[in-house]
Amino acid sequence: MLHPIDRQKVILDKLKKDSVTSINHLIEQTKFNESTIRRDLKSLEKEKKILIVRGGVISNNNEDEEELHIKNLNEKQRIAQFAASLIKENDSIIINGGTTCSLIPDFIIPKNIKVLTNSFSVATKLINKNITDVTIPGGRIYQHSSLILSPFNFETIKHFHASKLFLSCISISEMGLLEDDENLVKFVTGLISISDEIILLVDHSKFYQNEGSFIICPLDSIDTIITEKMSTKVQNFQKKCLKAITIAN
Repeated sequence: MLHPIDRQKVILDKLKKDSVTSINHLIEQTKFNESTIRRDLKSLEKEKKILIVRGGVISNNNEDEEELHIKNLNEKQRIAQFAASLIKENDSIIINGGTTCSLIPDFIIPKNIKVLTNSFSVATKLINKNITDVTIPGGRIYQHSSLILSPFNFETIKHFHASKLFLSCISISEMGLLEDDENLVKFVTGLISISDEIILLVDHSKFYQNEGSFIICPLDSIDTIITEKMSTKVQNFQKKCLKAITIAN
């Protein structure tokens, strides 16, 4: 029988590979029984090596290095800070993946909110700020984008109701919001269907960027667009689409 330290090393090794996983998946991968796994996870959580959230287990890696590689970081931080100011006490919100949305938790003042997110970067930051009512969906892990997607099984989250959905995209034009991953589009479409207010976070470089083969939704589905600069492209977009743009100062 393995010593607890050895078992915990096995668990951490699995999380190095997957970054996020479910308890059932860990049981299947390690062959440890459920009570043993749960004891080890509690120990690792106390040591701040992992985070346990509703729906899974997340490796508690330092996010600072990741943020150093975010393009237009200062601009995206301004947008995220403005978005965070829209979150009110007792809100139930969804924070979708994406570099700009991943910065929202940095500016959230801890409060009584419920959060659904498919980004383990977002989930990690929220738990570290003592916002503990956090749900992550089951599904495939997209390591390159730090996302968890379940496009073919929306059952796990379809009963969640959000007052606000924060999302981003790789490009925006008169056609709507564009992405390059069909599974991500299917998943976000589901998130839109369970949300009252849709808030788009895009820095000025995303307007007419001509990237993305799949339309997430038409512009009419978006309630609020937040960017950081009234560039020429943003002005042209506003005139052509007759869509109000909020500038994050």
